[in-house]
Parts: sequence; C-alpha cells; structure tokens
Amino acid sequence: MTSIAQSGISIDLVPGWEARFQRSGASPDAVSAQSLEVGDQYSVVHLSNFSLPPDSGDYGSGAVEIMRTPDVLVVLTEFGPASVGTPMFASQGLPRIAPADFDPNRLQRVLAGQAGAQKFFTVSGRAFGIYVVLGSYNRRFRTTAMINELIRGIVIN
Repeated sequence: MTSIAQSGISIDLVPGWEARFQRSGASPDAVSAQSLEVGDQYSVVHLSNFSLPPDSGDYGSGAVEIMRTPDVLVVLTEFGPASVGTPMFASQGLPRIAPADFDPNRLQRVLAGQAGAQKFFTVSGRAFGIYVVLGSYNRRFRTTAMINELIRGIVIN
C-alpha cells in the first residue's frame, strides 16, 4: 500500500488508486502562494481509481466527464474554522458511505448513468466534506465496500 500525506492529512491508498492534493481553487503548485481567510476552503484531495486529468476542478470537473462505468472519484474538501461546530458539520469522525447514499441527482452536474453522495463531518477540530461520484449508479452496491476501505485509510490530525 502506498501512503501519502500533506497538510495533516495522510492516506493509505488502496492498490489501483491515485491521489492529488491541492488548495481550493488553486493548482497543486500554488498551495504556498494562496492566502486563506476564515470560511475559505483549505485542502482538497482527489482520490480516484482512474487517471485524473491534470486540471480537475475542486469537485471533479474535468474528471467526471471522462469517467467510465467502473470509475470512482472521491473528493475530500476541508472547510475553514468558521464551519467547525455548525450543524452541517456536527457529525464526528470520517463517515461510512452506504449504497442508499447515492443518487443520480446528488451530482454537482448530472451526467447520464452517474451518481453522487456527499457527507459533512468534523475530525480533529477540522471541518470536511466528502463527495463521491460513481461512474455507474447501477454499480453502487459493488463499489461501496471499496470506497469505505479507502476512507478507512484516511487519517486527519
């Protein structure tokens, strides 16, 4: 298993998956140059079982359009300290994803055959959202265990 880490987030990647860290709205190379204010998004991590294009948007634009049936995209997004303690981020700890969490209408942009799920939570005093896109809604029962295995490999300090 490959491990990667940045910004207090470490991930043990499941074989066949890749990851990319970046700051919200910035290219991965612009991280140190970006000034962050309260309420801004901080780290964004893209995890996929397919090759990510170099210029994917925060929520996977550019990547979701090239997804095939077996593909999965997981986006872990950190929100600023103003989000901690709010009702939206009240859930504590990394979430588990269930097949029932997926819906074709839970996508940022609806694409035929795909489905999405999104959950918000707090870990180590930091607020996050996790957004998952499936290349095929019909495969949600097969892919959920793989997604949860990946999530179990995430540690946030």
